[in-house]
Amino acid sequence: MAVYAVGDIQGCYKPLKKLLKKVAFDPARDQLWCVGDLINRGPESLKVLHYLKSLGGACIAVMGNHDLHLLEQAAGAGRSSERDTFDDVLRAPDRDELIEWLRHRPLLHHDENLNWCMVHAGLHPAWTLEKAKRRAGKIERKLQGDNWKKFCLKLSNTRFPATEPPKGKSRRTFFALAVLTYARYCTWTGSFNWGAVSIKPASSRQRPWFAHKQLAWKKSCRVVYGHWAAKGLVANQDHVLGLDSGCVWGGRLTLARLDCETPEITSVKCKACQLIG
Repeated sequence: MAVYAVGDIQGCYKPLKKLLKKVAFDPARDQLWCVGDLINRGPESLKVLHYLKSLGGACIAVMGNHDLHLLEQAAGAGRSSERDTFDDVLRAPDRDELIEWLRHRPLLHHDENLNWCMVHAGLHPAWTLEKAKRRAGKIERKLQGDNWKKFCLKLSNTRFPATEPPKGKSRRTFFALAVLTYARYCTWTGSFNWGAVSIKPASSRQRPWFAHKQLAWKKSCRVVYGHWAAKGLVANQDHVLGLDSGCVWGGRLTLARLDCETPEITSVKCKACQLIG
């Protein structure tokens, strides 16, 4: 069995199928990990969801910020954007089934045998792996519960705090959600800059979330992630693997085989679906 992780698909169905054909992916024996942002900005979000859902247990996908945005819209919350391209999902006859499938995706996946953990964006430098699992699990239970629409309404009206609120505060949950789905730059004490996108930090104290000397989770796992198209493929680190290579912006869709000593990288060129800026 081969285990492949693919970067942010964002509704780019044809590049995904081309990439999987390139590595001879077989769902009967192989497993596909998706780092989140399965939909939006690309032209075929509905086809992507149908395909990934059809893979059953052969597909493990974590939730990305664009996937959460779709859930907010489906719940009647949140603001639509002129760049949103998931109307095909919201108007689909099987919309409810797809939303049900999507909201049951995890925020963090860990394979102890492979020593890989998958999240969409990042981890807090001070979180151990077990702490990250607890934070993710709490959010997953809210998204998968009967009151998920109410949670999405709160989410759409929440401004993420830069640092982790004290235990017992409701905003603590939304901070954890932001770390897992929006993290890029932060200080080693865990003060996050949610708006930072470029490859240069806003201050000398900020580093990419995985680039600090003290990382509590580092001894427990390696992390595969997406979300950061501006930084592109990050494959030169022992403890992280970044797979967002800007497919939807005219970059590449990248896949890595994880069940080997050194990840094997494969990619395909993509046609731009969005204009930068």
